[in-house]
Amino acid sequence: MATLLSSTSSFDYYNQSLHFLFSPSKLHCPRILVSKLPGLRFRVSSPSKSRVFCESKTQEGQIRRCSPLLEKASLPSNGALASDEWKTVPDIWRSSAEKHGDRVAVVDPYHDPPSTMTYKQLEQEILDFTEGLRVIGVNPEEKVALFADNSCRWLVADQGIMAMGAINVVRGSRSAVEELLHIYNHSESVGLVVDNPEFFNRLAGTFSSKATMRFLVLLWGEKACLSSGETHGVPIFSYKEIIELGRESRVAHIDSHDARQGCKYEIIGSDDIATIVYTSGTTGNPKGVMLTHKNLLHQIENFWDVVPTEAGDRFLSMLPTWHVYERACEYFTFTHGSEQVYTTVRNLKDDLRHYQPQYLISVPLVYETLYRYVLWISSMLINHLRQS
Repeated sequence: MATLLSSTSSFDYYNQSLHFLFSPSKLHCPRILVSKLPGLRFRVSSPSKSRVFCESKTQEGQIRRCSPLLEKASLPSNGALASDEWKTVPDIWRSSAEKHGDRVAVVDPYHDPPSTMTYKQLEQEILDFTEGLRVIGVNPEEKVALFADNSCRWLVADQGIMAMGAINVVRGSRSAVEELLHIYNHSESVGLVVDNPEFFNRLAGTFSSKATMRFLVLLWGEKACLSSGETHGVPIFSYKEIIELGRESRVAHIDSHDARQGCKYEIIGSDDIATIVYTSGTTGNPKGVMLTHKNLLHQIENFWDVVPTEAGDRFLSMLPTWHVYERACEYFTFTHGSEQVYTTVRNLKDDLRHYQPQYLISVPLVYETLYRYVLWISSMLINHLRQS
């Protein structure tokens, strides 16, 4: 039986040289590194060694802020900064990957491509996205606007932004353009992560003239679908490009003693701001509510008293992920090895039958609609039986 839950800077970050192997016929160094980060110098060593060196001039002592449990493996080996306890929301992924590694964590059937990830895969994806943001120049405590709808990539972006000490500013794609512009500028966001090209095309005309964007990231879709001439030189990255940049940089950072020594490490504190959630704006301009990691961790640690979920339980998710209730429930379920399936209003009835979830996170209006639907079906069956 299902339980229904209801509620009213570029590579200058690193003091290192990144090595990229290539064969005589193909260079295995992402093209994006050259096109988007022009401050880097590339040189080719002797042909017999078949190696390209990507060099970056950096200042020593650059600050690298980390979630102490999630990125425990990349922290200095003396262990002074590492932790076995949750200090930040992204720390939950290390614990969940250790306990539930090969269990399915997320099923996202309605995006292109459809996605399924285990807990181990999801943790690695978050780590890669975190590092990819560092590579493109996002700094700790900067705000990054995350304007997108419910999906597994929203989750990765949300956690990636938090995990490197930045603050995400969240809203869905159905909001009015002027409202989104107000949120972006009022929060002093430095860059924009959006759902897809079609959504950004709706924003482009206004944002290009009234907002300052250091970068744009597309979670879904292709950059070729963006309206031409609307970004005015703003670097644009696809989700896959951020993941690729992060994966390569993580390998280089872990393998290079000089790279680790060239960074000044700090851990993100529980009292640091994790996210800014804006009100609906029904009585004026939306107002930003700052939530710390401790705020969200309190929900994660106490939800079990209400929802005693077990590993393998399936949750059906349909509320906007920037909705704080939905968001806290999602974080909580992942700490217990649950499987989250993303659905939509249009597909909810079919997905209830197909996935048969133990839990559904939603609001009263949805349950009232489902209840009326059940009554209607029941009356149809009763009338049919009476007439037969």
